[in-house]
Amino acid sequence: MPDPVKVIGWGKCSADGFDDIIEGSTSLSVEEGQEQEALIEGGSSEARKKAPDKYILTFQRRVASAAEAAVGYTENYSSVTVTPEQVGAICATLTGVSKHVAVKFDSTDGLVAVYTYKTKGTTGANGALTDISFAAKASQ
Repeated sequence: MPDPVKVIGWGKCSADGFDDIIEGSTSLSVEEGQEQEALIEGGSSEARKKAPDKYILTFQRRVASAAEAAVGYTENYSSVTVTPEQVGAICATLTGVSKHVAVKFDSTDGLVAVYTYKTKGTTGANGALTDISFAAKASQ
């Protein structure tokens, strides 16, 4: 059976309705949940458990007006989706996220808004994460 065709998400992407993201600034990373271990005499492990992972989406945009430089933190922002350019490439949706907007300045890009979204590590009954999901982009 042949392998399915992989559509790579290279190129222009959008996130949270923004399609003017600075090239190369979008990233999705993981903050792994801490593992706890119950040790018994002699150092053997009797049990282990791991806190859920949290996912962090970051991207940057050049600020065109003072109104766009609204820095701050929102605890329950709902959701954000990273949508790649190519149909069939995989989109990532983070739900129940917090949102943080900061600004930075340099002589190349001027004033830049830095957007950071972070999941809470919400899990379902079976322990699977429920605050991140993936789906292929259906259309342009």
